[in-house]
Amino acid sequence: MKKSSKMIEVMLVATVLAVPGAAIGTAAPVYAYDGKSDLEVMPLPDDIRKLLVDLKEDYVPLLSDLHVDAIGKGSKSETILALSDRKSVITANIFLDLVVDADGNITSLKLNGADRDQQKWDKQATYKKLTDFIRENVPDHIVIATQPMLSTERKAGLDRLAVVPFYPVLNGVWVKKEMGRAYIDASGQIVHFWQEKKKLPLVAEVTDPKKAIALEKAASAWGNDLDVQLVYDTAAGKLVYEPVKLPVVDALTGEIVPEVTVTATETVKLKGTAGNSSWGDRTKMEEWLAKNFALKMSSLTFEAPSVKQKKRDTDLYEWNARMYQSASVLVERKSKSLLAFSLDGSAQSEREKPLSEDEAKALALRFAETNLLSREQSFVVKQTRPVDYLPGWADQNVVRPLYQYDFYPEANGIRAKTPLFTIEVDAKKGNVVKAKVNETAAMPAALDKQGVIGQERAKEMLLKHAALRLAYFYPQIGGQTSATPQLAYVPTADTEALQVEAKTGEVAGNWRELTE
Repeated sequence: MKKSSKMIEVMLVATVLAVPGAAIGTAAPVYAYDGKSDLEVMPLPDDIRKLLVDLKEDYVPLLSDLHVDAIGKGSKSETILALSDRKSVITANIFLDLVVDADGNITSLKLNGADRDQQKWDKQATYKKLTDFIRENVPDHIVIATQPMLSTERKAGLDRLAVVPFYPVLNGVWVKKEMGRAYIDASGQIVHFWQEKKKLPLVAEVTDPKKAIALEKAASAWGNDLDVQLVYDTAAGKLVYEPVKLPVVDALTGEIVPEVTVTATETVKLKGTAGNSSWGDRTKMEEWLAKNFALKMSSLTFEAPSVKQKKRDTDLYEWNARMYQSASVLVERKSKSLLAFSLDGSAQSEREKPLSEDEAKALALRFAETNLLSREQSFVVKQTRPVDYLPGWADQNVVRPLYQYDFYPEANGIRAKTPLFTIEVDAKKGNVVKAKVNETAAMPAALDKQGVIGQERAKEMLLKHAALRLAYFYPQIGGQTSATPQLAYVPTADTEALQVEAKTGEVAGNWRELTE
């Protein structure tokens, strides 16, 4: 943030108001301002005032419309601020929560209520502003992803945003373990940011990077294992080739790191019988949860959609449990259609015999047909599950038997690039535990393959632009992550975003979607 000597009109009143949204945990003392009080005002500390001025000028222009509702100190001497455009005790549209550490670095920023512009993205300008913000607030030596991604997480209110993650460094090598993210809207305003220290292994516990094979040898192995597939990019309206998977190369042996999941695909036609009469109706949703997931609704605490999301086009309903499972349902406000569902936490009891592969698939298909799809449609369904024989670092008692199903619309035997639905089944719970509907453009009824280049040519073009980077890589499976990272060559974010236009052979970096 630029140096500035300007003053900011942010005032605090030496009084405490019971203002919704102003609570900041254990921070104390608390001062609040209701926008019209004639009580004596207190200026903000100089360093905080200057930080807000610079933040407004460089990254959050909406700050000019906000005032401080509350300020206090946390357990680690961090400053915690809650700001809003509140004009009365009960009325506010925009909220900004900030946490600033003792060194003046922002560790958390959450802006709620701002309009999300639908204008086109300037990818280069977006990336520059995100990386500038990260560098100004993260004092550690870090690796920043080489390009932004699109965030589509509607449940968390983080859709229609661009995001850049960043990572720690060990032995001068990228550690592929996120330590934070910065999000920005299309207008260029930072709306969400977090960072946290990550516990890294000792130098003696990891492989010395000097023992790594040459990059050229790793690139050769990576290229030999790479496969591409023809898909339809609904956002671009084009047939493109994309990697089937992105291999990882063991930096000591030069061999491809074995996959910890198994995938299979099949084409299915679903009738689609979903209605919208239940979603958004608390009574009907609770009946659905009790019937299909055996939840005891009387033991759960209901939480209605947040007042901080009034400008959103979605409503999040939550049922939280002190023990065992909680549930959440995300509903599109106008159409009253289901957008996302999750069942979190441990079940009170689980199946003695987990669902078989066929039983899990049947459950996912039935959920999509009865809850997500309202008309007959064909899909290529991709199933992903853990390998039968787990790697040595994985604990059989910890790894969850999770089956993920991605439902890709298809035409002429060619699937869409992005799935319309994603459903996850926990075989030990015997239930769907996650479901998500993605925002995608419609698939054409038919696709013209005339003039499309072949797979080998497409692969050759993609390899000319691909790049690998040495990293400490953490394998993951069924909710468990390896305790010790593996030294490996992994594709960069630029490489992950590559696709080849199927009719021209042109290689371009598309907007990659952030996946959890």
